[in-house]
Amino acid sequence: MRYIFIVLCLTACAAERQPGDLFGSVEEGSELVVDGILIVDQTLPELFVRRILPPGQTYSRDAAGVSDAQVLVFQGDQIFEYAPDPVAPGRYLPPLEAPLVQTTTEYRLEVDVEGKKVRARTTTPERMQVRRVVLLDEDTQEIMRTLKSFAEVGDEVYAAPENQLTHLEGIIEIHLEKAGEAYQAALFTLDEDAQLLDEDFIEIYDRDREDLRANQSPPFAASDGIVRWPWFAVVYTGRSLIKVYAVDHNWFEYARASPDQQEQGGFGGLAGENFERPFFQVEGGIGLFGSASVDSVGFVVLPRP
Repeated sequence: MRYIFIVLCLTACAAERQPGDLFGSVEEGSELVVDGILIVDQTLPELFVRRILPPGQTYSRDAAGVSDAQVLVFQGDQIFEYAPDPVAPGRYLPPLEAPLVQTTTEYRLEVDVEGKKVRARTTTPERMQVRRVVLLDEDTQEIMRTLKSFAEVGDEVYAAPENQLTHLEGIIEIHLEKAGEAYQAALFTLDEDAQLLDEDFIEIYDRDREDLRANQSPPFAASDGIVRWPWFAVVYTGRSLIKVYAVDHNWFEYARASPDQQEQGGFGGLAGENFERPFFQVEGGIGLFGSASVDSVGFVVLPRP
């Protein structure tokens, strides 16, 4: 989960971007940044509280981290008090007895730092499920094969003959049980010794090799419940994992308006739709407190003969 959120991380935390580029001029140390994503059927996540650093100061997590905040998450009548991580400034850990995140449930965040309060809320999506994954013939659009799923065979998906896909052959089509306002997908290369499929890719897109091991899509509606993953977003051979997230309103609004998303464009073009600033669904600060449900697809990418 943290891999995709790295792509969505607050651009205010980047050394090369000044705070005024995102939300206008701010006084030094006056803006608080919160960061937390709830995933359905997983335990309450760690949360982060940081400050905007003054322009010109090189960003570091330790310098930006706030260690003396009171951090509370509310679920109905339940209150979960987070504790600061003693070895990671700005990181807050949920209580040991924290339950699993529920579907279609409102969670509220309240952060208090020396009397300054930051509040946010999210309503989790329904549980999301991949119904099936098929490989289509590019010319006829007919189904060439149906891939095995994790629900059917677990990690054996990577050994299943149906899930051995030759690079650039066919179209990968994912059928979803619709569960949210919008979706976002990410592909991860799992094998450390995976081979780059096209050495020219790095020069064409001016990307670092490690950056290419995780490739994300822009947010999309998927009103028909179908996602097609383009081959040009598959960069390495070997075991590949696609995670599809049904995201809440907060995640969707931030992702589509993020300046970083506009610059990177995911694999689908301008995800930011030319918004000048991201939308922060946060009161008293900036950041992202959102939620999603997720399901995964696994397969092996083979080089072309």
